[in-house]
Amino acid sequence: MQAPDRLEIRDGTCTYRPRGRHSLVEAVDLVSRAIGFCRLRSVHRMLVDATGLVDLPIPSLVDRFLMVEDWAQESQGMVVVALVVSPEYVHPHKFGVKVAATFGLTADVYTSEPDAIDWLLESAPGTSRVRR
Repeated sequence: MQAPDRLEIRDGTCTYRPRGRHSLVEAVDLVSRAIGFCRLRSVHRMLVDATGLVDLPIPSLVDRFLMVEDWAQESQGMVVVALVVSPEYVHPHKFGVKVAATFGLTADVYTSEPDAIDWLLESAPGTSRVRR
């Protein structure tokens, strides 16, 4: 499997920054492939900065359910995912995060990359609590 564009692995963390205009289904698929890439390389922490995706609709509850179900299948419990998005994409009760947990995916969503990184370093197994 070839690395997706804009994906970097450094210090045991995979950082993925998808960009451009995509449908919601395409954007979910981009992230799924990146999660699978990290899993196959035994990289257990993944930061997804989705703020570069343009014109995405706000996901419905069904969309959120299906996206995290897909990501959980790709992760197979091996990749912890921190997602950075614009504030309007964060569900007020973090519905997708709760659903992800039921599928075995440790994930959270943030509007700030530093906050996402801090959570990621605290949440991924076998990781240092020292921020890099």
